Amino acid sequence: MEYKGQEDRMLQMAIKIQWTVDNLRTLGVGSMYHLAYRPNEISYEVLVHVNTGQIKPGTKAEIVFIGETQPVKVAEAIIENIVTSKGFRRFDFRLLKIITCPEMCSTKSHIGILCRYIPAQTDD
Repeated sequence: MEYKGQEDRMLQMAIKIQWTVDNLRTLGVGSMYHLAYRPNEISYEVLVHVNTGQIKPGTKAEIVFIGETQPVKVAEAIIENIVTSKGFRRFDFRLLKIITCPEMCSTKSHIGILCRYIPAQTDD
């Protein structure tokens, strides 16, 4: 599924390891962190936008933990920088919100895709 306007979507970055979730929670709001993905773990549309510079600092993102049976949202963030290299794309982000109570989210990412667009969340 593709979402045409930047305002209609956000990045969803999945993590598989509980240790990373613990790091995010320990660091807390305002801290910087990064996640890196191989190109084959990134949806085609996101990869094209990364490679062409269309994803810019200020892009909203949510981080989800997929190491359990149901994906759980663990943080909200804003992209500060993207580093590209032959073997990976690294997303540097600032934590905006840490979710301490499990918050189930949409279905697991598509087979092997850990970084993709999802519909933008509306503020409560």
